[in-house]
Amino acid sequence: MEKKIVWLVLSCLMVAALVLASCAPAVTEEEEVVEEEEVPAVKEPQYGGTLTILTSHCTTDPLSFDPADFAWKTNHNVSPYMEQLLAGDLSRGAGGTGEFRFVDNEYIRYKYAIGCLAESFEFPEPLTLVFNIRKGVMWHDRPGVMAAREFTADDVLFTFERLMASPKAFAGHYDWVESISAPDKYTFVVKMNSFWANWQSTIGWGYYHNIFPPEMVEAGATDWRNACGTGPFIQTDYVSGSSQTFERNPNYWGKTTINGKEYQLPFVDKLIWPIIREIPTQIAAMRTAKADVMDLCEWKYVKGLEETNPELQRVEYLSTGTANVAVRVDTSPFDDLRVRRALNMAIDKQGIVDSYYGGHALMLSFPFSILWGEDLYTPLEKLPESARELFEYNPEKAKALLAEAGYPNGFKTNMVTSNLAPVIDLMSMVVGYWEEVGVDCEMKPIEYAAYYSTMMGKKFDQMIYFGKGNANPFRIFRTIALPGQSWNPSCFDDDYLTDKWNEAVTNPNIAEQNEILRELNIYLIEQTPYIYLPCQYYYGYAQPWVKNWYGEVNINARGPGLIHATYWIDQD
Repeated sequence: MEKKIVWLVLSCLMVAALVLASCAPAVTEEEEVVEEEEVPAVKEPQYGGTLTILTSHCTTDPLSFDPADFAWKTNHNVSPYMEQLLAGDLSRGAGGTGEFRFVDNEYIRYKYAIGCLAESFEFPEPLTLVFNIRKGVMWHDRPGVMAAREFTADDVLFTFERLMASPKAFAGHYDWVESISAPDKYTFVVKMNSFWANWQSTIGWGYYHNIFPPEMVEAGATDWRNACGTGPFIQTDYVSGSSQTFERNPNYWGKTTINGKEYQLPFVDKLIWPIIREIPTQIAAMRTAKADVMDLCEWKYVKGLEETNPELQRVEYLSTGTANVAVRVDTSPFDDLRVRRALNMAIDKQGIVDSYYGGHALMLSFPFSILWGEDLYTPLEKLPESARELFEYNPEKAKALLAEAGYPNGFKTNMVTSNLAPVIDLMSMVVGYWEEVGVDCEMKPIEYAAYYSTMMGKKFDQMIYFGKGNANPFRIFRTIALPGQSWNPSCFDDDYLTDKWNEAVTNPNIAEQNEILRELNIYLIEQTPYIYLPCQYYYGYAQPWVKNWYGEVNINARGPGLIHATYWIDQD
């Protein structure tokens, strides 16, 4: 009986379908059936999965895991798990309002910095800076190092007392600080002895200011196994020359808003940062999807990568640092300005833009970056002639200047470089140009760690390759042009520049600061303690399943960790 009913129902449905079909208008050869396109629903972020990211510094190992060692790369390598008082506001970045790119190594405009471990900050008095510490933030639970506990102002005080007492602290880095204190559990106070315009960079979100607990120092701060922080990830492994590995911090305080909805960070369960020295190997990792994101790709690999992997997401950005040559101005023959100017004019810099960079470079973006705007940056065509001619290829004038300085037949010299292939290739071109005006320069390539030590200790007698980030308008002068600085390999010491810089950094008026800094930028170019070379464009790539990726690189000084916490993987 049940079978008869089923068949009866099916028969009725078939008849009804035939009747409806006969009533439908016929489709002619000229007509097409147009179906409505389905609008894909906006996907909500998903949790889980592993992200493998080739960071902008994936070619080199960590230099130290202890911020008190004042090694520039520490900021980068600890950024997934150690946080700072302030950070950049990603809602003002490419994924939000688009006001700021967040690609600079160490430059966040004052108005784009927000609270991180400090929920807010204020100046109750002109020389008193108060950080209101975020409540409820927990340190990682690290067996053998520390049990999870609440982060407090005493931890901030401990961090900065240790940093200020470090024998490796840079000269003048904290000279503006009169005193620091933690009057209660959630307040950290900095008293200035005079106004310091660059306070955000030197205590808020800059280099060497990652906050760490006393327990980590007691266990041994230089050992990655004792690494501890408050950040979105927990470091679980490090293999020299291979990778750093991090796992999701289940108790992280941070959240993000996507499409008007708030989400707990981070999204992924595991984060892997490979260490790959060879760029072709990095490209192969992206081609075969062994890497999900590549923060930095040179122009020469762009065409091939996009031909084989057209589905990749891409961004373009101007490098926030350049390759230069530092010449020791405290040593003959570089103590003569004419020699330094001759070395600049002897190089076909436009030729380097066209041939070495394939046109993917800008002639001038150092010491000040063009990204900072004309309130600070002076375009090449607006420089005075004495500065502009340093970027014009003029080997005949270079020879004349050398002869005028007492070197009619040139001279012999040497240059220390790192042994990274791109550095050797570029410096070989530079040395070739110098040879044409009689300057015989021997290149001395060495492994990066040894090169870094040589540069910081000024253990070279003539010249050294100098890859330097633009930092920020104040810091760039302090590091490369003030006396006694580790990052001043040219040993430049100029009373006029030092006095004017001090005038700017103690001036609370931003417009007046900028006027002084813009003039000093031109002045330093004219004094040429460095051989200025073009600044290249870079490209960032992400696999199509990586979401909430906008090519941003740093949310603080060389710190991508908090940015990586916002990426999620489309599991479908």
